[in-house]
Amino acid sequence: MDSSFVGVISLVVTVCGIYCIYAYFDMKKTGEINGTLLLGNNIPAYKCKDKEAYLKKTMPMVLLLGVVTTIYGLIDLVNNFLLPLGIIDAAAMIIFLIVLVVFVVITTKCKKEYFNL
Repeated sequence: MDSSFVGVISLVVTVCGIYCIYAYFDMKKTGEINGTLLLGNNIPAYKCKDKEAYLKKTMPMVLLLGVVTTIYGLIDLVNNFLLPLGIIDAAAMIIFLIVLVVFVVITTKCKKEYFNL
């Protein structure tokens, strides 16, 4: 794969992580569910049975995903453009993937619990 393409992917991952962190603080401030991140297109946020409880369960995962994604993206950018990090980059990717899977599992479980699906 071309290194500039991989660099673009690393940059996108970093920006996605920053967006997750922003979304966490925005949800904390407004008390509104970020539908893009937590619900998808087919589920309107107003149909939540208990918005506060839903946010209490999902927001920590949003913050964790944001931090891990941002760190992984930055490590991958360094790995691709500055100096090879080898095992550090691989470990960061594995941690990122684990957190991503856990995020999907938890948010899917919460959607089933708090929305009529």
